This record gives sequence, structure tokens and C-alpha cells, in this order.
Amino acid sequence: MKELKESFIADLKQTGKNGIEELLVFLEEIDFYKKPASIRHHLNRTGGLLEHTENVKREYLKLNEEISAGIPRENIILQASLHDIEKCFAYTSEMQHTITPGQNNFLRSLVRDNMEMYNNYGLDKYVEDKEFIISKEYASDLIKWFKDGRNVAPPDLRNDWNYNEDNLPLNHSMRAILEASKFINLEERDILAITYHMGPYGPFDERKRSKAEELYPDVRLLHLADSIATKKEDIEEELNGN
Repeated sequence: MKELKESFIADLKQTGKNGIEELLVFLEEIDFYKKPASIRHHLNRTGGLLEHTENVKREYLKLNEEISAGIPRENIILQASLHDIEKCFAYTSEMQHTITPGQNNFLRSLVRDNMEMYNNYGLDKYVEDKEFIISKEYASDLIKWFKDGRNVAPPDLRNDWNYNEDNLPLNHSMRAILEASKFINLEERDILAITYHMGPYGPFDERKRSKAEELYPDVRLLHLADSIATKKEDIEEELNGN
């Protein structure tokens, strides 16, 4: 992972863009190098986002050379490096207080009927002012545990990655452009490539996406590189039994 991070940083610095140093500090602050690439699919582990980003970059550079698309290396590096930074805001490993009122009331009733289990396993650590401060997913686990009624340890608190319920309600691509533009000036081709990097799976007008593809080969190639990298990651994890 250290080598991937060093390569990522070196490539961005080589673009010579004003503001790159400030952007790199920002990426550290938002835990870019720790975030997963997804929650339930490819590279859904700590550091997965960096790994996926480097995979996309490699595929993009290869495609550009193979078909002689003529996209400047600087633009490829920027587009590949920044296209998914919204995931830094979308995913979190922190326990979130998302338990529903219904779950909370039901858990409290279960506690009243099973005080010995509650006390024996120190579940008061999850309670503040008589309210459970946990995620709705963990609340479901505890409800099942209480209802089972056996004197065994409660399920472990999930420490894996989850969706951030407080994430800004902004499109994935638009958030990436918004955050990156706070530090560097993106060219028109960069903005269009990142905007449409999800291809036909994105939320944008098909005619506008086709027009963007006509303007710059970057639009198709970033999407293709992303798709190839993702498919390879999925296949590799299936073969490894992950």
C-alpha cells in the first residue's frame, strides 16, 4: 500500500498543476488512502479506493496508448486520480446513530425483560439518557440476540465500512469536481470525463453524454478504464474466494 500511495502522489505532483500540494493535504484529511472502493462490491476494504484509483489509471494509460487517442498524460492522471473522491465522504467506519425510534423502543422493552443479559454483557455502553446510540444495522443484530434468549455473548459490533448517512446529497461525479476544484483548475475535458465516468449508468441525459464523447475521447476512455478495472477486481476477488 505504501508503494501505491507514493506512486499516486508522485504522479499528481508531476502534473505541475498549481494547488496540487494543497490538494494532497486535503486528500490526507479526508482519509483518501484509507477509504474502500465500495461497500459491498469491488475492493470493499480499507485502502481499496487507492488501489482502485491506481488500477483505473493503469488501464486508462494503456488504452490511450493502444488506440493512439492522444490524451495528454497530465489529464489522464488528474481524471483517474480524482474521479472517485466523493467516496471519501460517502463511506465511513464510524458508528452512526441511525437507529429508528421503533427499534429503540423495542430494544428498551427487550432490556426490561432481560436485564440480566443486558447487565452481564455491559450493553449500557451503547446507551445515553436511556436511548441506544447505535446504527440501525447493529440494532437489528441486538434485537435478534435478545429474542434468541441464549446466554451467549452479543454479536460483535461491526467495524467494517458503511454508508455515511450525513453525506451531502450531491451527485457522485459532481461532488468530485466540486472538491477538486477548490484546489486546482480542471480543464473542460477533465470536467466532462469525470462527470460522465459512469457512462450509461450515470444519472445524466444521454444526448449530453454523447455530445461530451464527441468533444473528447477522455469521456469514453475514463469510463472504459473504470469498467475494466472494476471487472478485473471483481474477478480477482471471486477467484481468491473473497
